[in-house]
Amino acid sequence: MDKALQHLLSTIVSMRNEKVSEEKNEDVINVSETVSAAASVYETIRNTLEYDEEHLLRRNAIRRILKRRLAETDAKKLSAKLIKELIWARYLENNKVPSEMVDKVADILQKYKRMFGGLHEDVKESHDNYKWLLDVLSTEIEYVLGPPCIDEALASYAYQELKKRTEWRTKVVDEADQDLQMYIAVHRAVLKSNIATLRYRMLTLYYPKWRTANSKDDVVNEIALNLKKVIASVEEQIGHKSQDAVFRFVRRHAVVFRILSEIAQDNPEAFTQAVNSKDTSVLDSAISAATNEKYSLFRTKIMRTVVRAMVFLLLTKSILVFLVEYPYEVFVLQTVEYLPLAINVFFPPLLLAVVGLSVRIPKSQNTSKITEEIHSLLGLRDDFSLIFKRKRPWVKGPLWMVFNLLYVGVFAGVVLFISNSLGSFGFNALSTFFFIFFLSLVAYFGLRIRNTRRELMVFDPTTGFLGVLADVLFLPIVRAGRWVAMRAPRVNIFLFFFDFIIEAPFKAAIDIIESWLGFLREKREEI
Repeated sequence: MDKALQHLLSTIVSMRNEKVSEEKNEDVINVSETVSAAASVYETIRNTLEYDEEHLLRRNAIRRILKRRLAETDAKKLSAKLIKELIWARYLENNKVPSEMVDKVADILQKYKRMFGGLHEDVKESHDNYKWLLDVLSTEIEYVLGPPCIDEALASYAYQELKKRTEWRTKVVDEADQDLQMYIAVHRAVLKSNIATLRYRMLTLYYPKWRTANSKDDVVNEIALNLKKVIASVEEQIGHKSQDAVFRFVRRHAVVFRILSEIAQDNPEAFTQAVNSKDTSVLDSAISAATNEKYSLFRTKIMRTVVRAMVFLLLTKSILVFLVEYPYEVFVLQTVEYLPLAINVFFPPLLLAVVGLSVRIPKSQNTSKITEEIHSLLGLRDDFSLIFKRKRPWVKGPLWMVFNLLYVGVFAGVVLFISNSLGSFGFNALSTFFFIFFLSLVAYFGLRIRNTRRELMVFDPTTGFLGVLADVLFLPIVRAGRWVAMRAPRVNIFLFFFDFIIEAPFKAAIDIIESWLGFLREKREEI
């Protein structure tokens, strides 16, 4: 058993023992269960509109609260309010968070104070730096509230195993950048880290002392004086031109490491014994159970994602119909065609449901592949090697121009066919535009939903004739949808409404109610 795996197992055991031996009589933070229920309901409703991984929701909430309260000068008061709001929303357990946590978070806030103070409100670069610091700060606080020790050990193990097995056959990724690109890809694929988490991980990779530094340490002064260069260095690696290719390369094996970690966490003693005794039957049984649970959770997640997207599409299309399409027909065309209006409202969410819910995973074949790789990682069968190859982008030339003209021709033909078909149902120019516009977006987001299965698959299934035909006909539509999605305003109007219109007064009201309940409780105790 190699050192990286031993470190992972020892971390699992130590975290389990630490959880069992938590102090029961220490001073803890308490909030009213009544107001906590209300805040929790609010947070649940709000999070249905947030398309992010569940393990990132608490970090997102921390960032949201900080953005609303960061103007407060007293770090300790801000820390106390932040933790209280997280307990209200049940991101932290009531009567479980030690009071000393307020001081720990306050120290972190104080450490960032100088860097925030050096920003200028009217400069765009300072605005971007403000958002960057907010990402890093919220992630660091999240790490203090719930240290991801097992995740860090798993990422280290996956990085070491993939690094020693990978042969780089490409000139696109410089040799000096290969280790960092592998490191970032492992955190993206295995731990599903978002951009904010990656920024913090890269910062602490460049400055290991940052994690334990206080506001007076030299490293804080160094980063504050060179903030622009630090951010540029981190962003250069995260946004490397080949990072997505390396991520896709690592993603194919990410589920193997997650499954291995889960069966080890389920019973570390039995796992260690099975590995040492080379008992594959015990391991295979655990792997089969873990993968089946993954497949079940995948279906649940797909269903939830599709339903949320359908509701969002239905609301968006209904608003557009009543604000744009219906008035256009009444006042400009002076005639109303209800069938096109109904199709434009209901077709996009129904199409998304069909595209999203029809996704399938070849379970038996995939589980067999996962089992083989875990056996190899544990030294129970022949080892495997990996080759990373990435060619340079196409060089412009006659063939490139021919392919592009053919691509544009297919897109124009598909759009023309759809337009003519819609015309026979009474669609006017505006309703046809909205139909094609939302068709491209639904095709793109539907494909993204379907592609989430790649998180569980260690091989690429073969594409049959129908798949190739679908690529030829619909890939231009999907690419158009991607183009629109990448350039559309990245503001979810419903989230904006919750965050800037509802949240501040709602949380203020909860604070007042909790204070009132505390006052009543105190008066009752005096009787």
